[in-house]
Amino acid sequence: MKKYLSLLNYELKTIYRDFLQLYMLVFPILILLFAIYLVPTIMDTLIMDDNTTYYVMLLLVIMLMSFGVFIIGAMGSFLLLEHKDEKTINTIAVTPLGINGYLRFKLLYIYIFALVSILVVLIGMKVFASDVYIIKTIEIFDNISYSKIILHAIVAAMFAPTLSLLQAALAHNKVEGFAIMKLSSLMALAPMIMIFRSFEGYLQYLLGIFPNFWAIKAFILEFFPNQNMANLSFNLYLLGGVIVNTLLFILFYRLFIRKINY
Repeated sequence: MKKYLSLLNYELKTIYRDFLQLYMLVFPILILLFAIYLVPTIMDTLIMDDNTTYYVMLLLVIMLMSFGVFIIGAMGSFLLLEHKDEKTINTIAVTPLGINGYLRFKLLYIYIFALVSILVVLIGMKVFASDVYIIKTIEIFDNISYSKIILHAIVAAMFAPTLSLLQAALAHNKVEGFAIMKLSSLMALAPMIMIFRSFEGYLQYLLGIFPNFWAIKAFILEFFPNQNMANLSFNLYLLGGVIVNTLLFILFYRLFIRKINY
């Protein structure tokens, strides 16, 4: 434990000199400001009926939840790729932590960044902008409690280290990492497909291969209740998210270890 605490202390001391970590730290504040100030401006400039307002609001909420975690995960992959670029993996291997210990620390570090980011954005929106997110005179943030926001964040944040591992495993350097990041942005877009009526039923589970689908779907159903028989409860969607993220995390972790060993 002392080894991990020493490493954490080092990371915290150097965070202001690392652009990626500094960006990860500031990013949730930028997203929150976008949600509080820019979204209301967008909504005020559009003339829409209640049905159109519902879908625009739904799309904006999904976008805010999906892209925030995606960016943290993508930035996290560059933290891992630094060691490939700088050829420091072999050096880490002979330290007391070893490759596996250091990698576990980095992934937990990315997870905590993502967790804090989600909490800052969603709790900030509930506290400072609940009167902005209104459908048919109902403030949608009134439909969800702080405890459910925390549960959602715990599961949704799992997507960040999973994505970091996937991108870092497939890329050999930061240049390739950037290209793969653009391709994997489709994973951030995938949950938006759930707004289509055809995906309100059992067809929604085709999106279940995307690890970020489950936690977002759970949250959206709290915002916009839907009595479709195909839907699960809030807790079951979160359980699905834990299972899918865990399986993919193990798969990508092994793939990353294999790639750096050969």
